[in-house]
Amino acid sequence: MENLNKSCFMCGAVDSDGIILNGEKICRACEEKIVKANVNDSDYDVYKDAVKIILFNEHAKR
Repeated sequence: MENLNKSCFMCGAVDSDGIILNGEKICRACEEKIVKANVNDSDYDVYKDAVKIILFNEHAKR
């Protein structure tokens, strides 16, 4: 439950709503943007890359 107060990995918002993915929080707003994103959207690659960083723990390699 301590992860509920973490800031969103994508936008930095601190909100109690959201999901935890591989230990990182994604707020409800960003989650909805990811779900609704189309491959032709300008932000699609940003969302895709952020999820890849979370899933493959690439932020630990920085």
